[in-house]
Amino acid sequence: MKMPDFFVRLTDNLPIKLLAVAAAVLLYFSYQITTLDSKSFSIPLQVREGGSFALADDPPQYVRVTVRAKPEQTAAVQKGDITAYIDTSSVTASGVSSLSVKLGLKDYFTLMDPLDVQVKPNTISLHFEQNAAKSVPVKAFFLGSLPEGYEIVSQTVDPENVKIVGAQSVVDAVESVSTVGIDLQNKTESFTATVKIETDLRRVQVADVQDVTVRVEIKAQALTRSFSVSAQALNLNAGLELAKELDKVTLTLSGTKNALSSFTPGESAVQADFSDAHTAGIHSVQLRVNIPDEFSVVAVDPPVLEAELAETSSDFSSGNFREDL
Repeated sequence: MKMPDFFVRLTDNLPIKLLAVAAAVLLYFSYQITTLDSKSFSIPLQVREGGSFALADDPPQYVRVTVRAKPEQTAAVQKGDITAYIDTSSVTASGVSSLSVKLGLKDYFTLMDPLDVQVKPNTISLHFEQNAAKSVPVKAFFLGSLPEGYEIVSQTVDPENVKIVGAQSVVDAVESVSTVGIDLQNKTESFTATVKIETDLRRVQVADVQDVTVRVEIKAQALTRSFSVSAQALNLNAGLELAKELDKVTLTLSGTKNALSSFTPGESAVQADFSDAHTAGIHSVQLRVNIPDEFSVVAVDPPVLEAELAETSSDFSSGNFREDL
């Protein structure tokens, strides 16, 4: 065959021949696709923020990624081998911007042929605002409660304030940030803890500082109680006795809640000393208190008792005894 005849035959009905080739290629790839296996994953969507504009709303937490390849290859694909993210550094103005969802694949994906990877949604429209920053106070967040009878009397956080950054409207709405939970269970003494700042803030980041020092002062709760008690007569001189029982007095004590709430005064808690009373008649007797050292006396009412003494025929009458001081 002569060369001119070859080119004539080649170009004869060229459109039909090109269509036939295209159809053959299409059939080949269609066959390849029909023989592929597919595997789908819900992949967490990461946000890589940068630039002068920040997200003012929340993107979806997950996207759907479908991998199509030969069955033996898709079987080896794991969820952790795929990452999905959007990059906000390309945003140049406030308002709504559409960002493409990008995928990161492990290196072994380059060896898979044929390979088809699809993500849904593949673009996301989000609202952006100008970046803003401000200083807000840090509050300690406590878990549980102190044991009965104890209380927090003071707490400090160092540093007291931190800077937050994010979209203008979101930053404006934040009044404070808190620490992660600090457990108070079984705490009976003051303590210091270094803890992280809670990062679960919608569209807000804490700049520079991540840890703060929390100092907590704990004390036993104070309690004041009053008791109605009988005064114990001491040191009655020979030949004298009480003409009638001593009046009751009100004894008011202070101490820790745990100790004082279960305390019961003994019969010698309040004492009347008659060592200076040598004759029968009415005597004013100063009272004294005998209580454990862990308590303090708030008041004894009345502090002085009027007591009547009478002569007795026996030195060993009831209540007539002497205690050497």
